Amino acid sequence: MTKTPIDLPDDIDDGARDAPAVGMLPPMVLALFMVGGIALDWLIPLNWGRGWGWLGLLMVIGALGFAKWAIKTFDEAGTNVPPNMPATTIVTTGPYKYSRNPMYLSMLVLYAGMAMMADAPLMLLLTGGLFAVLNNKVIKAEESYLEAKFGEEYLAYKGRVHRWITLDL
Repeated sequence: MTKTPIDLPDDIDDGARDAPAVGMLPPMVLALFMVGGIALDWLIPLNWGRGWGWLGLLMVIGALGFAKWAIKTFDEAGTNVPPNMPATTIVTTGPYKYSRNPMYLSMLVLYAGMAMMADAPLMLLLTGGLFAVLNNKVIKAEESYLEAKFGEEYLAYKGRVHRWITLDL
């Protein structure tokens, strides 16, 4: 269901446009954590032995596939992917039946997989920091925006599907 833009509270939007105030775009957050993890691994080189790279590769491939599915589902629904653009509908199909945030879930799995492929255990530890930033800065801002814009429709979806993953299919 598509709704028309509404006036949102100042703490949700900058008043200039219909979009959540997420601050930095999530791909930039991911890139900063990648650079930070690589730098940390360079400064304190540790390794955990052979064999983790294959698991990391599988995680990266899975994360990219899941993200592609999520983006395709957004495109098919006719809504914007970048969170600094207006949402035009609540998407509840495809991967959004299992997670309210499959793109961010993909980012976490991709990051962890890259750390495993790079044999960088300290980089892997930063996955918790990436989770915290996405969860507390990006997703919370998006949820406030979606609740204000779509009201009961979003709240009902939020009641059915968990923020990260829903296993009770």
